[in-house]
Amino acid sequence: MKSTELFAQAKAKALAVLEVEGEERTKLLAEAEGLMQRAQEAKSAEAIIATVSKPVMPADLPTGDGEGTTPKPAAETKAVNPLYLMQYGSEDTAVKAVLNDLHGPDYEQKRWNQRIGFVKYLRTGLGESREFLWTPETIKLALEEGQDVKAMKTVMVEAQDDLGGYVVPEDFRAEMISRMAGYTVVRPLARVVQTSRDSVEFPVATGGGDQYRDAVRVTWVDETPDAATAATNLTFGLKKVPVHTVMAETFLSRNLVEDAAFNIVSWLTDSFASAQSIDEDNKFLVNAGLGSPQGILVSDTARSTTSINEEASGNASALTSDGLMGLVYDIGAQYRQNARFVAARATYKAIRKLKTGDGEYLWERNFQAGQPERLLGYPILEQEGMPAVTATYYPVIFGDFRGYYIVDRVGMSVERYLGGEEARVNQVLFLARRRLGGQCMEPWRFAAQRVGAS
Repeated sequence: MKSTELFAQAKAKALAVLEVEGEERTKLLAEAEGLMQRAQEAKSAEAIIATVSKPVMPADLPTGDGEGTTPKPAAETKAVNPLYLMQYGSEDTAVKAVLNDLHGPDYEQKRWNQRIGFVKYLRTGLGESREFLWTPETIKLALEEGQDVKAMKTVMVEAQDDLGGYVVPEDFRAEMISRMAGYTVVRPLARVVQTSRDSVEFPVATGGGDQYRDAVRVTWVDETPDAATAATNLTFGLKKVPVHTVMAETFLSRNLVEDAAFNIVSWLTDSFASAQSIDEDNKFLVNAGLGSPQGILVSDTARSTTSINEEASGNASALTSDGLMGLVYDIGAQYRQNARFVAARATYKAIRKLKTGDGEYLWERNFQAGQPERLLGYPILEQEGMPAVTATYYPVIFGDFRGYYIVDRVGMSVERYLGGEEARVNQVLFLARRRLGGQCMEPWRFAAQRVGAS
């Protein structure tokens, strides 16, 4: 049924609602709302059919990753629009206006050319692009941050000056980061923020504790308040997360690079995602933060400078049942609901052998066949970058990882190298460069186990 017919039926039902009462009124209203929803869906389907019925980009582009390698002449830009809409969708009026101001009326063609040109650059090293193209998603983000068009143009210039190589399409960068979550412990659980700036400042309410989130308290008074009644004030501090540059390199056979049937974009996405995810996970957990993200632990023997809670194991060189139980209660009840343990495999092996005072294995109390493993009732995560069980070390973190903030800056580049060294072994070097920040912003959500008697 066409959308116009459905809209007409919905209107008739709505008019009938005004004439009745009781259950009949409720029934008619529900039917009207259902018809409106079906009408909107039909209208969207009709729009899609109308779009894909238009002429699409000519099929004479060279193949390779399904993207081709040669942009069409400017005179044929109109043919890009239907294919562009199918690939990226449409933008609202406000975003289109900003895109037009930033990149001109032929933005769709530029973005399509960048996508094709990127594949060509990866295969041949030709057609290097220094232009950063905003996407609708990154523009909405920048507007939410309070940036105007002038500030966005400054970001475009910075991307050209700072990154080097080929400024990759933003959807390639986004895909790489989204794939990274599957490899990592921290990123899927942390609070991830995208930015177009070199640092991000977050307001943090002060005066809170395990029960109250900030300095505001409730006071009960009589009809005539006492003059000495204390007032409470909501106060904020600011914490800054700086953004750093991170690079990753990978090699690929020249034969594969030159093979049009080989999906080079997908391969590089997986390769870079795998390497960078392991490295960033290590940094998020244990790292001093000098020129790179600051970890929840700043070293094997030190907590974060933001002072997360700590619990001694009760033994100078080993973990104990009592120590782990105490660790759980070092954070507030509201954060334990989403908390979990993070430690290395060898640490969990040692915990497996711990027994309670009655001789029962500590871990087995929560074991249920076929269910994810839990320790003291909480999920566990393995990460080999965590410290070992050694005197004064912090081998276990317990907490709600929403207290760790990850900042991804828009913009990423890939450089292709084929020098004498690479040519001799028939390989091409690809170097990816992106910008990233990370910091423990809410230390009260975390506690760490220190190996020590007290």
